[in-house]
This record gives sequence, structure tokens and C-alpha cells, in this order.
Amino acid sequence: MKKRTLISAGLLAVCLIALVSAAYFFSLRSRMDSTGYLPDTSAEYVVTQYPDATGVQGTFYTIANDDFLIIIDGGWAENSDAVRSVIAEHGNVVDAWIISHPHQDHAGAFNEIYANPGDITIRAIYDNGFDYDFIEASGEPYDDITVMETYHALTEGADNLTHLKRGDSLSLCGLTLDVYNAYDDTVLAAVGDEKDYQNNASLLFKISSENSSMLFCSDIKYDMNDTLLSAYRDSISCDYVQTGHHGNWSFSNEFYEATGASVYFIDAPSSITDNADFPASTLKEDLQKNGTVLDFRTAPNSVTLK
Repeated sequence: MKKRTLISAGLLAVCLIALVSAAYFFSLRSRMDSTGYLPDTSAEYVVTQYPDATGVQGTFYTIANDDFLIIIDGGWAENSDAVRSVIAEHGNVVDAWIISHPHQDHAGAFNEIYANPGDITIRAIYDNGFDYDFIEASGEPYDDITVMETYHALTEGADNLTHLKRGDSLSLCGLTLDVYNAYDDTVLAAVGDEKDYQNNASLLFKISSENSSMLFCSDIKYDMNDTLLSAYRDSISCDYVQTGHHGNWSFSNEFYEATGASVYFIDAPSSITDNADFPASTLKEDLQKNGTVLDFRTAPNSVTLK
């Protein structure tokens, strides 16, 4: 009888150890980034790409650790609840919110939240310094101009808003932000007959920690490729890249090769990235030859600024 009891106790102990080990392993895996690295969020920053609640392309990233939350864009207005949920996980405080350009799939959720913040505090906002009067007069060939108008009306005169400029380099939540593209005469001179000023004037910037960096290409299109590659070939070296314009009609393979990155993000669902009707599918295949490509099929996706 004692022998049976000892065997049963032993089996129970083995099962408990197995369950505890499995739970620990699952917890560990859930905290790893998309490369299998386990970040130390007391000292490192996790960059996360989220899908859009609309099910289509959009841009919403966070850069966060135990102390700070940075948001990049936010996606469509219908994505605002998803953005609010992420902010709530960080104590309802956004230390810095970067708006790459005021298109609806980038600034829609921001407009919704900024107009009705509730318990949310936004300490600082950064944008691309677009010329509202110029864009208003020129029209908007590729998006709903009311999103820009709403953004402008909401933020005009805000004392926590900074218009970023080409060449800016600033400290942001313990990271370094370097700006390589924003709205200015360089963009106006390069934009072609399509007159897509807003996309091409969106921010190109690199965020760097002590040992890692990520380049964000926003919605910049092919008009700016030669100008930016010529000016910043030696500056865009990085570990990770957000590809331009959701992977479509944007930078050349030469541009991405110059980054030397190992992980590339495309802000679009597989209905675009795996669809031969979109250039993003070809870009995805090309980039996979040199590294890992992440899109909404596996989102949320993350990497670590070490």
C-alpha cells in the first residue's frame, strides 16, 4: 500500500513539475519578440506592429518599455478602440505620439482619441510639418482630405506639438530620433505629376537605442527614392525597417539593401502582400532573400531595440 502511495505521489509530482514547466515555457514564449529574443523591458525597448481593425492596410506601431510608450500613427478611425486598449496597458499615458502624415489610415485613430481622450494623457505630439494651406489648395489625389483638416483643427496651436524637419536629431524617451524626410521644398521639387505631396512628405526617420535601430519609411513613394538614397545612403543603415507605403510603389531594392536590415515590416494584410496584383508581393519575395518579412498575417509582430 505504501509502495502504491509513493508511486502515486511520485507521478503527481512529475505531472506538477511538467505543468509548471509548460506554464513557464509558455509564459517565456509569450514574452519573446518575433525573432525569438526575450527583451529586458527595464532597459530595452520593444517595437510592436499591430494589424488594423478594419482588416485592410494601416499603420500602428508602439515602441515601449517599463517606463515609456511611443506611438507611431495609429491606423484608421475604426482602429481607435484597439489603440485605446494598448494605451490602457501602459497606464493611459502616451509619452510621444508620432504622426507620419495626416492620411486616414495613419491619423484617423489619433483624431478620434485626441478629440475625446477620456483618461488618456498625450505628453508630446510630433508630425511632418505639412503646409496645411498648400495641401488644402492643391487637393489630395489619394486620400480623404477631411482627415488632414480634422487633424489640423484639433492640433493647431497645441503647445505639445512639434513639427519635425529634415535633419532634426533629438532625444526621445531615452532613444535617438533622426529625421531624413519631412514636408519641405526638397519634397516639392521631387514630387511628380501625380502631385502626391502628403505621401511623399511623410516622415522618414530612424529610431536608435544603444545597440539597435529601426528605420520608418511611412508612406513615401518612388518619387523620393533617388533623392533620399543619394542624400542618406550612409545614414539609413539599421537592424529593422518599416517598408514604405505598405510595400507598394515605394522604395527600390537598392534602397532596402543599403539599410542592411535583417527584419522588414509591411503594414498590410496577406490579401495584399501575397497578391500578385500588388507590388508588395514582389517586394516581400525579394526581401525574404535577405531577411525576415513580417506583415499582418502574423501581427502583432515585434522586435527589440537592444
